Amino acid sequence: MTRTFTIQSTGGAGFHLDLERELNESQRAAVTCGDGPKLVIAGAGSGKTRTLTYRVAYLVSCGTQPSQILLATFTNKAAREMLSRVTALTGDAAGQVWGGTFHAIGNRLLRQYGSLVGLQPNYSILDDEDQRDLIKVCVTEINVKVEEKRFPAPSIIHDLISMAFNTQRALSNIVEERTPHFGIWVPELERISERYEVKKRQANAVDYDDLLRYWQRLLRNHPQVAQRLGAQFRHLLVDEYQDTNAIQAQIIEQIATHNGRNLMAVGDDAQSIYKFRGANYDNILKFPERNPGTEIFKLEVNYRSTPEILEFTNASILHNQNQFRKTLVAQRGRGSLPIVLPLNDVYQEAAFVAQRILQLRDEGIELREMAVLYRAHAHSSMLQAELIKRNIPYEVRSGVRFFEQAHIKDVVAFLKILDNPFDEIAWRRLWLMLPRVGNATAAKLWELIRSAANPLEAALAEAICDRLPSQARAHMKRFQLDLRSLQAAIDGSPAELIQTVLETAYPEYLRAKYEGGQSRLEDIQQLAVFARSYRSLRSLLSELVLLGELYGQQVARGGSSETERLVLSSVHQAKGLEWRVVFIVRMCEGQFPSDMALREESGEEEERRIFYVATTRARDELYITHPLIDTGLRGDSQLLLQPSRFLREIRFTLYEQGQIEEIPSSYFLNRSGDDQQSQFDD
Repeated sequence: MTRTFTIQSTGGAGFHLDLERELNESQRAAVTCGDGPKLVIAGAGSGKTRTLTYRVAYLVSCGTQPSQILLATFTNKAAREMLSRVTALTGDAAGQVWGGTFHAIGNRLLRQYGSLVGLQPNYSILDDEDQRDLIKVCVTEINVKVEEKRFPAPSIIHDLISMAFNTQRALSNIVEERTPHFGIWVPELERISERYEVKKRQANAVDYDDLLRYWQRLLRNHPQVAQRLGAQFRHLLVDEYQDTNAIQAQIIEQIATHNGRNLMAVGDDAQSIYKFRGANYDNILKFPERNPGTEIFKLEVNYRSTPEILEFTNASILHNQNQFRKTLVAQRGRGSLPIVLPLNDVYQEAAFVAQRILQLRDEGIELREMAVLYRAHAHSSMLQAELIKRNIPYEVRSGVRFFEQAHIKDVVAFLKILDNPFDEIAWRRLWLMLPRVGNATAAKLWELIRSAANPLEAALAEAICDRLPSQARAHMKRFQLDLRSLQAAIDGSPAELIQTVLETAYPEYLRAKYEGGQSRLEDIQQLAVFARSYRSLRSLLSELVLLGELYGQQVARGGSSETERLVLSSVHQAKGLEWRVVFIVRMCEGQFPSDMALREESGEEEERRIFYVATTRARDELYITHPLIDTGLRGDSQLLLQPSRFLREIRFTLYEQGQIEEIPSSYFLNRSGDDQQSQFDD
């Protein structure tokens, strides 16, 4: 006798959605809409993720098979979170939804259809290191003749190739726009790009961009596959549509032409801030033009911030001409006005922020509930030093901690050999920057100078060049000229010495070696600003070493390292996050907005969107600071800084003007490294 057991499915008709109770009116309209192209403009803190996940659950409840839903996101974390929420609503059904990043979905499809576009099913995916290594091989194979001009590092070459693909522009145009100092190498870069594609095909390998490239090629060259995918995916949903690049939008909208244009694009045009990564603002702004009959929904009820903060943020984006107009409405009770605070200089700004954070912590707000946001990583340098002095634990979300960055250590190596010519590690670091000089050659060079009474003088001798390969001698001679310039400036201030480093060949090396060359040069300028506080090179170097020691320690108190750390972040890294208290620093013309961005087409509007994103991160309190004076790198001039144009655009009744009393600016300038004590201390 056979016994039969019944298992009731947790998906399909086995669940019930209480849309009246769980969603507001605008969310409910987007969730329950019919077929056809839809654009959901989801303001900050308006429940975008909730709306997307309920849309998926609603489609399943109406009879759509989960496997017929494609949900594209921009991070694996976002995909996991959304599918987890769908699972909570529908049960096991979520496991059948095609959810993931564009690259993950592309890979899944190419494993099935890749043979049609020349890929074997067992193709390899190259990670970042693999990509750089293959680029190195290509550079070697085309026999690049590197003479006086430095050739870009493999990571930079790959970034240029990738940007050209993702923006569908010529490589020469990308080089001219982003790295004009590499313009002389365009023919070689184009040959490397071609060789790179050949090598990948020979290895049956793809990089991340290829997952989109071959997916798009599959749709274009094989209409029957495009039709099959259109039939398979009855509903397409895409998160953060404002961040898609040209290829991603073309792929998803091409599939939509075969499923009745059942495409829901969700995002916020006001938070489109990733142009530097290839994001195309027109993808969301002109979505209705490309998809006739688009129904637009606006989610404007904000559950995050106080009314005062929302009124300020609504005003912050008002002057942008190209946008979907919307007004965020708060659901929370009244709070305090945002505070705009002018400070004498960057030192006072750092001291104020650190002191206010300590006060807020004493009032019961945990460090993890506070964040300091800035436009560029370099803007955090002074604050990081101040936080360490005050023993305030923090984590950096915008990259490596300021004084631990490779290019900062490079500059410090120059300073170290001036103060201590017997510093072997510093010498080796500098020599390894020279083309054709490796570890073995650097070791030989050290043996030549280590026994000298003054290794710095020995390093300047002409005989040094004779020990180098012929291809490296010209670079060594230039290096020796730079050393003489630094030696001549030895009696200057630490800030002047750093400025002298910037007048050597080092900036050329930096741009060729590291990604984001311009922002790294700005970091070094900020190091010079930091160095103004020190009368002697030795006191500066001692302080930098001590700061480095603190970096390696667990200094969190009153909680674990994860729950008791202040967050320092660029605005770009902060997108999608929120804190009870937010500080936005360096709101000055030329810094926020960035001078470089203002030179680009539509740059001002993107900078204003970045400011909007920053202000919308705050739940309860918002502080915006702007220094009034900038001192020249050599300390011999003062420049009056204007408040950011974005602040001047906002009606003064929407914020409270703060002030600092009895803090003389001179106290923060021309201080020695041995007597720094902030006047904000209790």
